[in-house]
Amino acid sequence: MLPCMCKNCSIDRFKYKLLAILLTLLCLLTGCGAPGGAEKSQEESENLGALFERQTESNEVGAVDFSLDDPMDTVYCYDGQPLEIPFTITGVSAGRTSETGVLLFVDGIAQPYTAVYADGTKLAEDYMQVFRLDEGQKSSFNMVFQPITGKAGDTLSVMAVTILEPSFIAESEGNPRYGFYHTHSASISRHISFQADAPAQSLAVPETDYKVCGLSEEVVNRLSAWGALESLDTTAELAFDIPNDNVIRADGKKATMTIQLYGGPEADFNITVFVNHHPVRIDNADYLSVRTEKNKMVEVTFQIDTADLGERNTVYAIAAAAGTDDELEINNPMKTSSILMVNEEN
Repeated sequence: MLPCMCKNCSIDRFKYKLLAILLTLLCLLTGCGAPGGAEKSQEESENLGALFERQTESNEVGAVDFSLDDPMDTVYCYDGQPLEIPFTITGVSAGRTSETGVLLFVDGIAQPYTAVYADGTKLAEDYMQVFRLDEGQKSSFNMVFQPITGKAGDTLSVMAVTILEPSFIAESEGNPRYGFYHTHSASISRHISFQADAPAQSLAVPETDYKVCGLSEEVVNRLSAWGALESLDTTAELAFDIPNDNVIRADGKKATMTIQLYGGPEADFNITVFVNHHPVRIDNADYLSVRTEKNKMVEVTFQIDTADLGERNTVYAIAAAAGTDDELEINNPMKTSSILMVNEEN
């Protein structure tokens, strides 16, 4: 997970650009679905030094500061009325407009919300609100929503997750890379104390069928090469298990995919799958619910409906620790890389 760029745990733009370069190196060393496959990646990796001679601005797709405005120890009380959470986002990328999508999660489950400004302006309810901000331009509003999960007596986490340049979509099967686009970051969690049940919703509670297995040789070798194998004690990773060409293929009706979650201490996680920035049904559920085991990998294979989708689509998943596990010292939440899904239209 990228270091948080919110006011509560800020990262300056120099560090962000340096991180972008490091991500470039990682992509080049691991292939990252580049056109031409591993051969192309190997060719470029021989000239990695040249990356440090380029202008870092060329690697920046945007940057924002953002935060839930209330103090970090705030506990919101839900009594049946819509919650209002103050939020501020500011563009900080020099000389460019930063496009940023903002998602809202309660207990690791995506929530539809609206942005309500002080002058009464109200954005239409959606899962992602998108903002285009020049350097220094600020947008402050209340995130207003009725939670779609939670029962009286629960205390659940609430957090905002940002996605940079959400309008970007990979060009084609021949060039499926997302690069630095769709980089994510997250606010520090606050909590909601439920004094009443959330309204009856159509949210389908999952009975996730998943398997727990040992770490794959590929994962062990990759982490070992970076000297990062021991980091799995305190960090976790979420990824799609897909072919090397970095493309998911659908037949115009269904797409089958596999998600892997591994690392960190034993904990409960809720995983939401997004297509074009909207949560989608996963088999017969609205999200996946799994529990990790130390030094093991959780693997879930599932299908989504693609009958109403176009030819090119963006797919990613976000996992967040659920219940009382949300305060574990791990990289929470996690996002997969964004993946191009090519759908054979009916």
